Amino acid sequence: MSRAHASRRRLGAAVTAALAVTVGTLVAVPAEATPTALTAVSQSTGQDAVVPFPASGYVFGAGPTGFLGYQLVDGKSVFQWTRYADGTVTTLPAGDYTPGPRTDIVRKAEGAVHKLYDMATGADPVVIDTSVLGEGYVAVGTAGSSLVMTKPNTTGGQDVRLVSKPQDTVIDRRVTGLPENAAISRVSVDSPEAAVVLYSLTENGAVTNRAAVVDLTAGTVVSAYDTPAADEIRSIALSATHLAWVEKRTEYASTLVTVRRDTGATERVPLKAAFKSVLISIVGDWVTYGLTGGYDASSADPMHALTARSLTTGATVKLLDDLKNHTPGPDGTQMVRGGTVAGGEGLYRISVGADGTPAAQLVASTGIPTAYSVVSESVPAVIDFDRDPGPVSMTWTLSRSRGSVQVELVHTATGRKITLFDHSGGAPAVRTVTWDGTFVTHNPSVPAEYIVPAPNGDYTWKMTGRPSNGIGPLLKTGTFKIVRKAVPHDFNDNGTPDILVREHDGALSLYNTSQPLGAWTAEPPTPLGTGWNVYDRLVTPGNVAGTPQSDIVARDKSGVLWLHQGTGRALAPRVRIGGGWGVYRQITGGSDLDGDGRPDLLATDGAGALWLYKGTGSATAPFAARTQIGRGWGIYNQITAVGDIAGGPAGDLVARDTSGVLWLYLGKGDGTFAPRTRIGGGWNTYDAIVGFGDADRDGRADLLASDEGSTYVYKGTGNWRAPFEARRAVYSHDTIDWSAPVF
Repeated sequence: MSRAHASRRRLGAAVTAALAVTVGTLVAVPAEATPTALTAVSQSTGQDAVVPFPASGYVFGAGPTGFLGYQLVDGKSVFQWTRYADGTVTTLPAGDYTPGPRTDIVRKAEGAVHKLYDMATGADPVVIDTSVLGEGYVAVGTAGSSLVMTKPNTTGGQDVRLVSKPQDTVIDRRVTGLPENAAISRVSVDSPEAAVVLYSLTENGAVTNRAAVVDLTAGTVVSAYDTPAADEIRSIALSATHLAWVEKRTEYASTLVTVRRDTGATERVPLKAAFKSVLISIVGDWVTYGLTGGYDASSADPMHALTARSLTTGATVKLLDDLKNHTPGPDGTQMVRGGTVAGGEGLYRISVGADGTPAAQLVASTGIPTAYSVVSESVPAVIDFDRDPGPVSMTWTLSRSRGSVQVELVHTATGRKITLFDHSGGAPAVRTVTWDGTFVTHNPSVPAEYIVPAPNGDYTWKMTGRPSNGIGPLLKTGTFKIVRKAVPHDFNDNGTPDILVREHDGALSLYNTSQPLGAWTAEPPTPLGTGWNVYDRLVTPGNVAGTPQSDIVARDKSGVLWLHQGTGRALAPRVRIGGGWGVYRQITGGSDLDGDGRPDLLATDGAGALWLYKGTGSATAPFAARTQIGRGWGIYNQITAVGDIAGGPAGDLVARDTSGVLWLYLGKGDGTFAPRTRIGGGWNTYDAIVGFGDADRDGRADLLASDEGSTYVYKGTGNWRAPFEARRAVYSHDTIDWSAPVF
């Protein structure tokens, strides 16, 4: 139960009034013992510069003209006074300093000698040697130009003493109103005019704990309230109308208690916060509270914010996103070392505005962001997977070590995306994701993942940073480009060859290769159009029209030859490139036979003649007039241009005869071939033999062969005597109909 004394006297006359009081013991101090003013090294930031605050510093005190900061440097305590007006920083000489709350007074203790410096004026310090008062005096605070001390009394209790030194005379006043047997556990000085004394006493064999409000100007207790034991109270705050404290419930839960000083009415607000880290203050008609350590916390907690709660309505206002420590500020304000997402880390003044609502104003900045932010980043603008086939790193150095990042990469043209993660957590604050240039795809009908190369072109990236403490999630975006050289049989511009299948209904489908090649992906094929059953011959000769992408040459049933130019994602509308092609039994393309860098077309007619159509690079007339380069080719039922598979000067050709033997024709570079070399027999089991390009990215062209239901890859060796390794089955899915034309 709270108990208040009858006195409702307004606290606080001027400090000069306290100095004028001469009641108590008077002790003369020799004039020659008075030292000179504080000597310090100062550095000015300039009138218009942001007032600085040390990154590792704490606020220790704050007055009308500046604030006292504290930090550890090489294990030693360093105190600095900073002026609000111009940011001048004064580093105080080594020693032990404490502030006078809400004033510009800084006290340096040297044993029993206390020096009070007025940082606003720079005048010589007031020096109080308390040894002249006798034994037992212990300084517990500074109230303006007075020392607040405790001293045992003759009854076994303790007194609170106010010691000052006006006019070179030490004055020692006893605070009245405390019980003689009071066992004082804590004295909290709020201002030069007021303090709270926590004490206990034994009455009728029972221990009572109380908080006494002291008018320091009058030197007397004005009210007292029952409280828990002092070690059950974490923080305590005082105003002209209220007393508040944080009371322990458990190690991980607390209670905010506020008491009206006029009526004793008490309100208790449960807090889900660790008892030892909750700070409170009273600013106007609001009590502020928050849990320290939010900036470095390993998990999110709403209590890490500094919150103001109205003492009249119970409404709450969020003021800061995190807080480190605090001190009473001038004119009833609160000064907090903390941060906001908008303003960053530094020193904030909490005060009530004209609308009656408290707000936070940045007074001094550490230059460190509170939000999870990027200090530096390294994302390549251009990624060339031909030059650097290994995983590409994208790195961000962040403002904090605890947190994770998620990076989404999106191909602008197709919308395909992949999400990458870094959950490394602790220090250092560097987050790296790596990407091997592939997309992981899924087919709902097949319970598996398949990896396919990402296409060339423009990409966007979006990096989302998620701090462990939940304060200030981060979003950054950017762009990059993937470039690779064009490769044969690549129709979706991702640097690997593709399978083209004309379905039985006439639709043309593109099946992506997995990476590395081990299967055709189970993802749905990319449609390239319908109506392809008008053609009786389909050829993939590579880039014949001057653009990087592979093209398709198709012959219709009337013998007209058409060009479908590749764009990297689709096919351009067809262009007629010639008639009379119905005379040919076999048509193939994809090898550069004359070394001019352009793929050529080959055809065999009914008489067995082999004809060469040299590539021109023109989209309207992609081939020159034909030249006969061979006879007797009627023995072959399939010819396939395979590119340079034997390391010679030009592209090569394989031909299968009617008995199933496969023969190699090495290009000589002049548009003709060397005598044939036997590769092997048994090739008549295959429905299609396709010059597939370099399927495994080893720099050598490979061969694809398919029958009804299976597909095989013959890897190129680069040796013309044995140009292919033994076949290797490539797993395929029922989504590919191998009985349909494959090319």
